[in-house]
Amino acid sequence: MAVVAPSDEMEMEKIAEDELSKLQRQFRVMEIDRATVMSSVQPTLRVQRNIIKTLNADLEKIMMELKLTKSSSNVMENVKTREKLVSLLKEHERFSTEVREHRGTISELDFLLKQVQKEIKGLKAKGTGCDLEYAKTLTNQTLLSQLENRLDTAMKKFNTVNSENYKMRVEIDKLLRDRQFFNLIWRNQLKRLMDGKAQILELVEQAITAYDQREEWCTKLEALKEKAAIDYRKHCMEVRELQRQLDHSMKLEEFLRTKGTVRLTAADAKAEAKRLEQQEAEARAYNHYVSVLDAIREFAGEEDVDKLIQEFTRREEENYALFNYINEVNTELKNLSDAVRMLKANIDDERAKHQAKLYKQQDSIESLRATLEQRRAATDDARAAAARSEQVLAALLQQIQALALQSECNSLPLMKLLGRTFDVSVTNARLYIKSLEKKVMEIVDVIKIDEAWQRAAEGGKERTPPSARRRRKPAPSPRAPRTQPAPLAVRG
Repeated sequence: MAVVAPSDEMEMEKIAEDELSKLQRQFRVMEIDRATVMSSVQPTLRVQRNIIKTLNADLEKIMMELKLTKSSSNVMENVKTREKLVSLLKEHERFSTEVREHRGTISELDFLLKQVQKEIKGLKAKGTGCDLEYAKTLTNQTLLSQLENRLDTAMKKFNTVNSENYKMRVEIDKLLRDRQFFNLIWRNQLKRLMDGKAQILELVEQAITAYDQREEWCTKLEALKEKAAIDYRKHCMEVRELQRQLDHSMKLEEFLRTKGTVRLTAADAKAEAKRLEQQEAEARAYNHYVSVLDAIREFAGEEDVDKLIQEFTRREEENYALFNYINEVNTELKNLSDAVRMLKANIDDERAKHQAKLYKQQDSIESLRATLEQRRAATDDARAAAARSEQVLAALLQQIQALALQSECNSLPLMKLLGRTFDVSVTNARLYIKSLEKKVMEIVDVIKIDEAWQRAAEGGKERTPPSARRRRKPAPSPRAPRTQPAPLAVRG
């Protein structure tokens, strides 16, 4: 046993050295193969990196466009619209307050008018003479005309305020509809944004899942490679042990055959001849196998049969591993190309949708601009017409004022008493026109009375001249019109 132990240790050291040299040679071969595979796969990886960069750039552009949809300009526009609505509502409240005040003024005027009418009725009931009644009636008519003028002015202001309120309500309704349309578009854009984010998150999750599966498969492959290497080393050791036992058994058989040789008989001679022929056949087969093995050794450049077997097995395993790796890489490349194709299709769809949206916005802007130009032209025409109307109205008012001054209407002293100016305006034009009408009627009545008096004088009839009464009537009031004497002259 003391002699056997060192040989076993030497044999184990030799086995370890052989194993180390084999592993070093396998490592060098694997390094060479890895460099070859990397050099062959490098262009494909470069193309894939370029594709990934372009996709990342497109993704950044899409995210930038999505951020622009939530830009501050839209928020500021909403704030401006809200402020405008608030100001319009305040103006509406202010105008409503003014309308209520004007309505209160109108009600007060109506109340005063009713009181004046009651006073007129009372004065009519208490009147003592025709002249006093006529003077009071004239005063009441003057007061009534003033109140009517004030009522007409208040009604005009009220109608103006109502028209402005109607325009403001129309504008507010239009702004509310625009805001509703904007909110609808905004909700649609937010929905599309959330759908895009969900799709992006789904794609990211799929990519993460694929990467995790790839890492798991790579880990399993490494574990299988380590297990295969361990099994291969165990198998090699078992093969060496079996070869040693086989050599020992063959030596023992030869020794026993030599020791157990006896005299040959005729049957033994035949058996021996047959055995020799079989040995020769086996020798020929062995020589053939040896020649084949020599050819293999010469081709491989290796003398050790075990090493040749190991090299063949290793090459087979490496080829099988490379085949599996190439299949996995091809599958991964196919999946990546499909994902890239889908992303490109999605990007093209988003670009088409964005372009369609831009075209639609441009069309709406152009239509709004055309409508704005039409409205501006109509406004300019209306302003020009209003200016012309104002010029004509001013000329008419000047002519009315000139006629009133020339005819010395009875309303001018009343205007002085009221503290009003002599300038004719839209509010007091009706007063001047009524005064002119009364003045014209007085002149016509005077002309009729003079004609009647002349006819009476020519007829030689004795009567009291109507002109005397006509001269006595205006005594109570200098502003009394000369309309009363005409029927007296006719009756005379």
